Amino acid sequence: MTLYRATDAADTMNLVALLIAAYCQRTGMAMNTLASYLQVRQERSRAAGPREAELNEVAGMLGAPLPPADDETAQTWFSWGSGYAKEGLMGEVDEQQLFTEACLHGLRARLCDDVESLDGYLPPRVAQLARKVATVLEEPQPAAT
Repeated sequence: MTLYRATDAADTMNLVALLIAAYCQRTGMAMNTLASYLQVRQERSRAAGPREAELNEVAGMLGAPLPPADDETAQTWFSWGSGYAKEGLMGEVDEQQLFTEACLHGLRARLCDDVESLDGYLPPRVAQLARKVATVLEEPQPAAT
């Protein structure tokens, strides 16, 4: 189930990026600039499955034996994974990231009319903010005159 949610989130973020890109293109952004912002060289299909880099990073997270010393790339990915396992991804909460995540979840919950489900899969602080976002989106906004 976690993998479904992760890929759904990736698809949603891809959709958001492409909607923003469509707007930028419509307002006259050059295609080479747009391609740069979309980071198209980093695109990779999930159908290819995990790469050696991901496998080594997970091995580091799980405390598996070190990869061979002569494989510097594997050693680097392994040490990143090991560091995440020991210290976590971030030392402190990034308030902008928290707010962005809450906005996305609140919008999705409102569009799906499923605000109650927020508490079932989100950390409490994100769920609380997402409910606030969903509540604001529920209230009719006055038309601009």
